[in-house]
Amino acid sequence: MSRWILLALALSLVSCASYFKRKDCESINWFEHGKKVALSGKWLNADAMVTECRKVDAEIQESQLDLGFKNGMQIYCSNTNAYNVGKSGDFFSRDLCEGPQINVLLNEHKKGVAAYCHKTYGFTAGTSGKKYQNICPKEMEPAFLKEYRRGRKKYVETLISTKEGEVRELDNRMRSMKSDLNFQKGRLTGLRGELNSLETQKAFVANNNPAQLGYIENRISQLNSDISSLNHDISAKESDLKKLENNRNSKLSEITGFKEELPSLDE
Repeated sequence: MSRWILLALALSLVSCASYFKRKDCESINWFEHGKKVALSGKWLNADAMVTECRKVDAEIQESQLDLGFKNGMQIYCSNTNAYNVGKSGDFFSRDLCEGPQINVLLNEHKKGVAAYCHKTYGFTAGTSGKKYQNICPKEMEPAFLKEYRRGRKKYVETLISTKEGEVRELDNRMRSMKSDLNFQKGRLTGLRGELNSLETQKAFVANNNPAQLGYIENRISQLNSDISSLNHDISAKESDLKKLENNRNSKLSEITGFKEELPSLDE
C-alpha cells in the first residue's frame, strides 16, 4: 500500500511542477525569446527553454516565436554582427546564415577574431571574465595568451577575494540567525512546558477550584496560539538558514574552482 501512496505522491509532485512550468512558459515574450535564440547563434530546436515548454504542453505563441527568430537571424547574419561575434571571441554559426553572402560574413568574422586575438587586447579579454574559446589563429595565440592569462589572473584573484568576503558576510548572518533560532527554540520549549503543566492542572482545578478554570482555559488557548505562531517562525527561519547554507556552499565551491585555475595562469 505504501508503495502506491509514494507513487501517487510522486505523480502529484510532477503534475505540480509541470503546472508551474507551464505558467512560466506562458508568461514569456516569445517574439523576444525567438530573437534571442537566433542572436545566440542557435536553432530553436536546440534551445532548452523551448524544449522544456513544449514538453509540458505549454501554450507557446509559435508564430511570434518564429517571427522573432527570423528577425534575430537577419541581425545575426549581418556583416556588423559577424565582425562583433569574432571581436567577442566567439565562433560564428555559419549554418544559420548559409547563402550567397556566407563568404563575406566569414571574412568579417575573421577580421573580428583578428582584432580580439591581438596581443594588445589580451589583457582586456582576460579581465572581462569571459573564458578563452581557443579561437585565435596559431600565429597570434602565444602573444595573445600571455596577456590574456595576466588579465585572467587579475580577474580570478579579484573574484576570489570578493567571494571570500561574501562568504564571511554569510557566516555572520548565519551565526546571527542560529542564535535567534536557538533563542526561539528555547522559548518554544518553555511555552510547551507551561502548556503541559496547565493541562495537568486543568482536571484538578475543574474539580477543586471551578472559578479558576476559565483563566486556565484562556491561557491554554493563548499558549496554543503562541506555540503555533512560533513553530511557523522557526520553520521559516530554518528554511532561510538552509538557503544561506546552500548559497555559502555554492560560493565555496566556486572559490575552490578558481583557486585550482590560478596555477595554469602562471604558465
